[in-house]
This record gives sequence, structure tokens and C-alpha cells, in this order.
Amino acid sequence: MDISRITSFLLPLFKKWWCSLLLLPFIIYSLHQAYWALRFNIFFSITYETPFPVNFIHFMLDNFLLIVHEAGHTFFSVFGIRTITILGGSLFEILLPVIIFVFFWFNKKKIGIQLSLYMVGFAFLQVAFYAADGGARQLPLIGGLSKESHDWYNLLSGWGMLESDMTIGVLLVITGGLCYLAALSVPLFFKKYESVSLDLEV
Repeated sequence: MDISRITSFLLPLFKKWWCSLLLLPFIIYSLHQAYWALRFNIFFSITYETPFPVNFIHFMLDNFLLIVHEAGHTFFSVFGIRTITILGGSLFEILLPVIIFVFFWFNKKKIGIQLSLYMVGFAFLQVAFYAADGGARQLPLIGGLSKESHDWYNLLSGWGMLESDMTIGVLLVITGGLCYLAALSVPLFFKKYESVSLDLEV
């Protein structure tokens, strides 16, 4: 067995796909959590047990997006429209990761693109849990707010779509899953161009 030939074959593959391999367990656990939360009990969205370091990263992401969510209510309240203010939390929770993704996309940073796409997918799943809980309003709200303060209950009630809460949750999970798939697939489409300095004497 020629070790050098095997190494020369595997090393470029690892360099190309290492971030996708790193993200894979995080994505698997995230989607499994979403399945259990929407299929069996919405409380799996906050009680689902994941191993270290997946649990630590998800804890950090979840709390970061929670801050972003609350900031979104404040930012969108400047429009003075109640529906926009309520929707602003979930909207900004997704919009900020998308802005981060766009930044890395325009700067052609492959790893940044993959990680930000993962964050976008994660944000969609967090919003999905909240939306799917719109009718039952079982999940605890930040600051011990009453059930009447549930964003998606108020949104779906106003739109006459309260019975569609689970359908909306599933659609958001599917969208998040597609973002995850895109994050894993980035190496297939990303080409790295290296600049070469040529000193030509004419």
C-alpha cells in the first residue's frame, strides 16, 4: 500500500471538505431536534439533549439569536406599525445572519459562507419552533411575559391563520434544512482563485 499516494489523494479532499464534516453533526442534531419538537412535543425545542460541544455551540447561538430577536422588536418599532413590531423580532433573527452571509459571499470567504449559512438555517429553526407554538402557546416567554405576549399567536391571530401554526413551523424547518444543505455543499461550487504576480519585461 502506497501511503504517500493515499495521503496525496485524501489531503486535498480533507482541505476542501473539512468545514462540511465539522458542521455535519451539528446539523444532524439540529434537524433531529426539530423533528422531535414538531412531531412529538414542542418542549423538545428547549429540552432536547445534545452532546458536547454541540450543546455548547447551540446554547451560544440560541442566546445570541434571542438577543437579536429582542433587538428586532425595538428596531422595527420605529415604523409605528404593531404587526411589523411583533414580526420584527423573528424577522431580524433571520435577517442578521443573512446579512453576515452576504458579507462573506461578496468577500469570497468559503468558511465564512458555510458557517453563516449554518447560522441562517439555525435561525430558521428557532423561528419555526416559536411559530409552531403559536396556537398552543406552551413555551415560556422571556421575562415571564403572559401568553398574550406570544409573537406568533398575535401574528397568526391577526392574519386568521392560527390553525396553520404547525404548517408554518414545518415550512420554516424545511427552509432551514435547505440552508443547512447549502452550507454543506459550498465546497462543490466554491472556487478559490490565487493571485500571481508577474513581472514582465517588454
